[in-house]
Amino acid sequence: MSSLSPLAMAITAGFLLSGAGLIYYVRYVLPAQSDAKFRESLRAFSTAIELRFPHHAGMTERVAKLSVATGRKLKLSKAALRRIDTAAQLRDIGLCSIAYRLGNDKHPTQWTAAELATYDRHPEAGAAMLELVPSMRHIANIVRCHHASYDGSSGTFFPKGEDIPIESRILNVVSSFVWNEKTIGTLLAYDDLERFSGTLYDPAVTAAFKFVLRSPGVVEPKSAVHV
Repeated sequence: MSSLSPLAMAITAGFLLSGAGLIYYVRYVLPAQSDAKFRESLRAFSTAIELRFPHHAGMTERVAKLSVATGRKLKLSKAALRRIDTAAQLRDIGLCSIAYRLGNDKHPTQWTAAELATYDRHPEAGAAMLELVPSMRHIANIVRCHHASYDGSSGTFFPKGEDIPIESRILNVVSSFVWNEKTIGTLLAYDDLERFSGTLYDPAVTAAFKFVLRSPGVVEPKSAVHV
């Protein structure tokens, strides 16, 4: 039989409930609030990049949603999906190192070979920036490799095939499609997927992404994607 009085038992129960509530708040509520603020900061930063380079306007949200949906189709872990989402938001941070006129004076389809080569260095510039931020180092290599060719044609300084982080392989397919969709149109963007699957793009990722594009309700594009 308990030696505690009813009042003592009530106080003890109150302490236990308060402690459980505090543990729940610290373990679940507070991290969720912090994560929400972090995601808001990411969206604000990606929007700032898009404002500096109007050709990229509206791309980041679409790239992030399609990339995460593709990762889910490939049955990636929650941690990997979070890395994909974060890297999608920051994949073009390296554009901050590129002259403003390059991204705004001419349409991308009119760039010279030299201008295109300058633009193509933005993943490495972005990775270098992220390496300076301890909390972002885990996605630096994902950003660095997010345009690395699956067949190794990007050069010896980049991994190839399965050695490319899966998050990077997904971002390569998705961001390239969204860029092409914006600059040359949906049908030609889809042709690009078909043409370069196995060379520029991971075939398994390409197949998963095509499934996502065909799936109603997975992502709400600005215009219908007919494939």
